[in-house]
Amino acid sequence: MTATGDDRGAIEKAVDRDATSRQVLPPGNMQPRFALLAVVASLVPNLAHADDIGADPNDPGRVTRVRKGVWEFDLGALGVMSVDKQGDNSITRISTDASIAIHRFLRDNLSVGAAAIVNYDSSGGGNTAITVGGAGIATFHFRLGLGAFLRPQISLGALFGKREIPLDMTTVEEADQVAFIARIGLPIAYFTSKRFLLHAGPQLHITAGTYTPTGGESQTFTRISGGFGVGLGYVF
Repeated sequence: MTATGDDRGAIEKAVDRDATSRQVLPPGNMQPRFALLAVVASLVPNLAHADDIGADPNDPGRVTRVRKGVWEFDLGALGVMSVDKQGDNSITRISTDASIAIHRFLRDNLSVGAAAIVNYDSSGGGNTAITVGGAGIATFHFRLGLGAFLRPQISLGALFGKREIPLDMTTVEEADQVAFIARIGLPIAYFTSKRFLLHAGPQLHITAGTYTPTGGESQTFTRISGGFGVGLGYVF
């Protein structure tokens, strides 16, 4: 029997479909591997938060934005020149503090966090205070280029500790001290890599609180401090 033109066309289409199915479908023992690769590929973006720090073609190799979901661990130190007003007296003095902070980027280039703070303050003449506390922080990131960002920052918190007040050559009185703090910083941060950054810049501190000598009345004080802060950050 001789196949007609229609029959030959139907046979050729069937052969084509069979060849196509053989090309598309992997062997049976390879199908689980393809499925596993697909699962891993779908998980990679969720596991690579640190790599969400992005680069721009106009700034090759440099960080140009920090995306939502990234964390930053930060160590900082500050040297401060302050004016302390107590009643009618004003005292100029030097103080310093150190902080450990953790930040979370809730939106691109916008992070919030919390810091633990240790502060040492000396007014001269043996009048010193050591306080510890914490603050909430909000930081904005404005790109300057070449991996650098202007990072305006504001924080609010409280410090608690002791103030030592010399009464004479041999007697020192201790007073409980409580203070509320507001800090405004304008540092510049530079990403040395996608993981590490350095930051430095001026800060303004406003402190208002009270200290209470043993058996005495509480005294109020207000302090305005201007200083320069430096720090190191790690992004993950």
